[in-house]
Amino acid sequence: MSRRATKTNRWHTTTGKTTRLIPVRTVRERYRKGDVFWAPDPFRKGSHPRLWVVLTADNLPFPGEEYLCAALTTSDLPANHKVGDDWVTGSHPDKTSYCSPWVIGTVKHQAVANPQGKITEAFTDRMIDRCEEFLRGR
Repeated sequence: MSRRATKTNRWHTTTGKTTRLIPVRTVRERYRKGDVFWAPDPFRKGSHPRLWVVLTADNLPFPGEEYLCAALTTSDLPANHKVGDDWVTGSHPDKTSYCSPWVIGTVKHQAVANPQGKITEAFTDRMIDRCEEFLRGR
């Protein structure tokens, strides 16, 4: 059992709620650009995961083993981008999701706890462009 899981196979989310753990897909079923999943939040202490959108997977040195991702949140901050109708699957009807393109990280495949859904390639490409703007200082 994961250290982040409780005895009932539930994982506490960043909002204080819990989500059911779903086994990680095998490497043969690796995640792709635009996929959204729950994984640890390296910026918070404890076992609270967050949602991540995969920006790139196949262009990294270890395809299928790690993903370059941007954080998703429910916080409507000025530099965040509303996902809105760009959800393909996995949106929560009672919550609005935003992408924080300056909060990026590498997530290991084995750290993924729960697939959430998918966001359109067009939205994901816009977030890649925004990440690059932050990195280049534009």
